[in-house]
Amino acid sequence: MLQDISAQPYSPARQLRPVVVTVIVAELAVFALLMTTINFQTPLPAPVEIAEVR
Repeated sequence: MLQDISAQPYSPARQLRPVVVTVIVAELAVFALLMTTINFQTPLPAPVEIAEVR
């Protein structure tokens, strides 16, 4: 008695599929944008390296 989603051309699952895909793509785009704006802290030189410079 289970019906396949493709058998019903106007089923709610089929109608929501583009919305779900759009939301996932938008989330990935926002994540990528946020990752490109992160400023990683430069590693601090070790105390030995500071002593060698002096």
